[in-house]
Amino acid sequence: MRMEQTGPGLVVYEKEAEDYRREDLERVALLAAQGFDDVRAAQVPNLFPAWAPGTAYAAGARVTDGAGRLYRVVQAHTSQADWPLAESPALYAPLGVTAADPEAVPEWVQPSGAQDAYGRGAQVKYGGQVWESLLDGNIWAPDAYPAGWAAARS
Repeated sequence: MRMEQTGPGLVVYEKEAEDYRREDLERVALLAAQGFDDVRAAQVPNLFPAWAPGTAYAAGARVTDGAGRLYRVVQAHTSQADWPLAESPALYAPLGVTAADPEAVPEWVQPSGAQDAYGRGAQVKYGGQVWESLLDGNIWAPDAYPAGWAAARS
């Protein structure tokens, strides 16, 4: 960025080609991150917006708590200060992964409906074991519907 003092106490800043290039690269990175799986997303949490009250969120969007923990928005809504990420499971599902531990697996939480049901390949901790969903739209616990889950690792 080029700076030019045009008078006493008056400074004008002008972007240069490199500034525009950096902005374009940032936009590309932000767009690409939207297609990342949760493990890859956890490696670059700063490419996702930090949660803020008064923000309209679409179902399926990912937001960070600002400390590197990612959450998936369960249902479309406009956030409120009294609906914090960690305390609003009907609105936000923790992904369990963080930049420090991208291999982490979240605890199984009873889905409230199709909007937060587990998809095929989703991994959860349940009963001290890691399970992988064998179906899309899986709303059952591994012990309630064993045919919907496979033991992933101990």
